[in-house]
Amino acid sequence: MSAKDKKAAGNSNRPNAQCQRGVSRAQQLLMVALACIVIAGVVILSGIWPQEEAVIAEPAPVAPTLAAPPAEDTPPSSLPEPVTPAFIPPPEPAVDPLPSLFESDDPVRDALADIPLGTAGQQYLMPSNIIERSASLIYLTAQGDVPYKLVPIARPKAKFPIVDDGTQVVADPDGFTRYDPITRWIESLDAAALLDAFAGFLPLFREAWGFYGEDPSYFDLAVIETLDTIIATPEIDITEERLIRKEAVWIYENPAIESLAPVQKQILRMGPRNASAVKQKAIQGRALWLTILAERG
Repeated sequence: MSAKDKKAAGNSNRPNAQCQRGVSRAQQLLMVALACIVIAGVVILSGIWPQEEAVIAEPAPVAPTLAAPPAEDTPPSSLPEPVTPAFIPPPEPAVDPLPSLFESDDPVRDALADIPLGTAGQQYLMPSNIIERSASLIYLTAQGDVPYKLVPIARPKAKFPIVDDGTQVVADPDGFTRYDPITRWIESLDAAALLDAFAGFLPLFREAWGFYGEDPSYFDLAVIETLDTIIATPEIDITEERLIRKEAVWIYENPAIESLAPVQKQILRMGPRNASAVKQKAIQGRALWLTILAERG
């Protein structure tokens, strides 16, 4: 090859060398850039590179906690738990048992000892068989009779006074005063205290009532019937009612009066004032008796 040809050949190979050298340099630059990026990321992520100063928030105040009280010692599980005893109601006050009917006189007198009874009442308590006599008094009065022998005040000794004007005979109003003592005595009695004291012996009164062949439980109603008979006495001025003689006694000419129960006619003969007082006492006694029956049965 000639020298001219060699020089031409050399010149033809120079661009290839330059191209190869240019690629290599570009790759190097690219690698350097990538390396810088990686290093920068590592520096930032690792905290080596200083960042902006962070704002530190102040912690919220925390309320102080109270110390819990020390726990009580727990008893060993082997000990049994205390057992709460069942509630036991207090015992009811002891009640003295009732005496027998035939031994009841002294207990009845003791029950009435603090109640003012007057002379007539004391006389009534002196004989024996107080409950039996009282049951008999109620029995006879409930039948409409007048238990003269059982009443503690004696009947007036003076005869039944009359006024005879020649045309008719009527009751003398002056005779009403004969019954003033028994009326004042009845008014003085403390009906509430008496009935309350006798109510404690109610089973014995019922037993005595059975002696008449009656149902013992009927005694309660018999007391009411007795008082009702007294209360039902009509209000009549007997000083205006004519009397007629029948054998040895005076009777009322008016059949409406004469047909009344003996105890009602006796109340009329006591006069209007005395009769009213006795009836008012019977009304009071009836109300009290119903209350006692409701409470004690």
